[in-house]
Amino acid sequence: MHGIIFTGLKHFVVETYDKGTWNQIREKAGVGGVHYTPVSAYPDEDLVALVEAAVELSGIEQSELLRTFGRYVVPTLVDMYGVYIEDDWDALELVENVEGTIHQALRNSDTLEYEPPAISAIRLDQGVVVVTYGSRRGLCQVAMGLLEGIGDHYDQRLEVYERRCRHDGASQCELVAVGGTTPRRRAERVIEWEFESTT
Repeated sequence: MHGIIFTGLKHFVVETYDKGTWNQIREKAGVGGVHYTPVSAYPDEDLVALVEAAVELSGIEQSELLRTFGRYVVPTLVDMYGVYIEDDWDALELVENVEGTIHQALRNSDTLEYEPPAISAIRLDQGVVVVTYGSRRGLCQVAMGLLEGIGDHYDQRLEVYERRCRHDGASQCELVAVGGTTPRRRAERVIEWEFESTT
């Protein structure tokens, strides 16, 4: 897992609670001696342990915590990978192009042993993007928060919901980002028409 996720989680906890809470979470997760940096990669198990400890200490549902964190960390990711983002993109265009730009650049880099999550995004309509998230990490709630955070970054409201989820037995998660001027009912019709016409 990329170190920027760990440092982002640290800042999220410290800003939401305080540094002492972050230290408690690290100790409870068994990683109290690890100091995370944004330029290194760390075991996925560390993040799982940190999230489980945060859920236990905060009393917040895991799905809510992960989604809130995903939304929070977007500005940090945009700052770090802004060189790959076109100035004239809007929120849905960034969602549509994450895999082909940012993730591909990370895969081509030999400076960090890190494999970004496997996603694909299809623009079905002016206001509808369907994101397929197939990562074994199962952090689809973080992905949903990231989509919402991208909308926040562009000051564009995105309605984000999940049509299918690996946690419910699907082979991969299917997330939908709908632009603010597109009704959800229309988005569903567009998706159903697209998928039915290709089967």
